[in-house]
Amino acid sequence: MNKSFNPVILEQFGAIIGKVHSFSFPKRQGATSEVIFLHTDNGQFVCKVAQTSLYREWLLEEARIMKHWNEETNLPIPTFYQFVENNDESYLLMSLENGIPLREALLKVESDKERYDLLECFGALLKQLHETKPPTSWVTKESWLDEQLEKATYNLQNYDVDGDQPLLDNLKRHKPVPFEQTLIHGDCTIDNILVSNGRVRTFIDLAGSAFGDPRYDIALAIRSIRNNEKMLNAFYKGYGLRTITKEEFDYFDGGLYEFF
Repeated sequence: MNKSFNPVILEQFGAIIGKVHSFSFPKRQGATSEVIFLHTDNGQFVCKVAQTSLYREWLLEEARIMKHWNEETNLPIPTFYQFVENNDESYLLMSLENGIPLREALLKVESDKERYDLLECFGALLKQLHETKPPTSWVTKESWLDEQLEKATYNLQNYDVDGDQPLLDNLKRHKPVPFEQTLIHGDCTIDNILVSNGRVRTFIDLAGSAFGDPRYDIALAIRSIRNNEKMLNAFYKGYGLRTITKEEFDYFDGGLYEFF
């Protein structure tokens, strides 16, 4: 095996994964954790490793969310196995699901029809999520958006974020009209959806999932296609619940997202 393989993974998860035959990495690593694909006696696994305090908190939250979703919904996500942490790092072990990110799949297809079909399928999968009954303990009358603005304030004061104080002040002054909350992914970009056999099938990277505003998911889902009318129409054909306005898109994608 490559010398860069982290031996702590074997120490923490050896009883679950068995002997590791090989390992690999995704083409694109996320900004918050290192992702390692493990090919072992006991199957295929993913281990996510986080080091900074904020990203370790997010990884712990992802572990909690995955466990809830595995137990209380039928949504297509990886299987949670174990979360462990030490003084320096946190580790999340989950199943390795078949597929490639939707971003990569959109680049690989050879025809516009295939591209539109993928986006329609993406919309349908997001609709399934927004119509899924959330875990009982998640349902609250509290405003998800107000909570996110509080978190944005904390993140701005304590971490390096893309947003700034004038933007945050503007977000607080010009909140969109309230909207019925649903189960949301919380980071629903085309990098966090897996495609296999020509179908959009699996949600990954769930640390931001919550009982929240579905417009946030829609904004992130369409951010890379919103200027292509046919691609956007394909997505909305699959989603079918509602569209968002330019003002709503700008608020969530160009505003709130800058603090997370």
